[in-house]
Amino acid sequence: MTSAFWRTIERVPGHATDTRDWKVDLTDCWTQVERYLPETSKYAERIDYPWPGGEHCPRHVVRHAGGSVRAVCSDPGRLCETLDINSDDIRIRELDRRRLFADIATALGLVVSTAPSRGAALLHIGDHAIAAGRSFPVFAALTSPRAPLSRADVLDIDRRNLPFVLLVTSLGAIDPDVSAFLAARQGRVLTWAECLHFALAPRKGFVAAMPLVDLFAPEIAALANAGDVAQRPVMTLPANARWSDLRFAFREEAVLNVSYLGQAPARLEPDQIGMRDERNGKPNRQWRLLLVCAALGGALPRSFPISTIKGRRPASDIVRILGQFQRGYEKQRQLLAAALRERFGIDEDPFSGADDCYEARFLVDASSLKQGRSDQRDRNFADDD
Repeated sequence: MTSAFWRTIERVPGHATDTRDWKVDLTDCWTQVERYLPETSKYAERIDYPWPGGEHCPRHVVRHAGGSVRAVCSDPGRLCETLDINSDDIRIRELDRRRLFADIATALGLVVSTAPSRGAALLHIGDHAIAAGRSFPVFAALTSPRAPLSRADVLDIDRRNLPFVLLVTSLGAIDPDVSAFLAARQGRVLTWAECLHFALAPRKGFVAAMPLVDLFAPEIAALANAGDVAQRPVMTLPANARWSDLRFAFREEAVLNVSYLGQAPARLEPDQIGMRDERNGKPNRQWRLLLVCAALGGALPRSFPISTIKGRRPASDIVRILGQFQRGYEKQRQLLAAALRERFGIDEDPFSGADDCYEARFLVDASSLKQGRSDQRDRNFADDD
């Protein structure tokens, strides 16, 4: 069980103290937790008592010639014994949150997008995927009953209207009303101890306390039910993904590579993102508009007739192609934005308005396409309304 570890995390302010202090509560599991408590270059100047002492407590660390170290009571009455210790005892160890959460993510089958920030009270540590395009976020807190996580801390935890899980050290480490508040937003609070055990030697890290299908059964059921009526996203993205994290690159006129934060790209064709004309099997007008957007460096005109886009007059072949969208243009652009939101699961509008154009919030690239193929593109794309 990991209970002693999480209790100690709660007890130690700032998650940094001397080795001797860490071992007070963690002797029985030291071999499992030492990897998460690396040594720093700092040393303690005082050593705590195991029981309350006088006004000059705790013991002061005194270094003697020859390298010996003692912890000496500073109280005039010498209320406690002098301790013979060593440099390792007083070396400060600080919790390595990145390694801790990386091992937890592995144990809980989470897809990690970014490393956790150093000082945040509430962290998104990954997403648990149950199928292609279906995942839910998992959040974590290492707070303590001295400074519990409050309702104000979790106001922004609900992402994309998905079920989610919040992992805490103990129920005392959150305010009493937090669990009910999160439950109303499809969230569930679990403690670390009920989710994780230490892995058995020679393995390191953690293992799930039960099969993940059982541990996350409510979230899996909610996503399965939602998937019956909602279109599945084409990529598994973390709950906090934004359009600016995505890069669209056309490799062929009917092949689009999409990558998230530099990860391996997903190869997508028009039918996978709802942009194929069912009448003739060709890419529809939304796909073509996305291709033109790529050719314009991530921009589309605001209206017709076209004068400038990003302050410059577009090339004549692009103007000619765009002219085919003049009838019903705004509707087509809105349909493109709606299709992208639905198929990538990001609620934010994928386009922002500028003075003379709409700019894609995602990076988009058409440099791999052969030049001078506009006539061929005219024949390859459907001319539907």
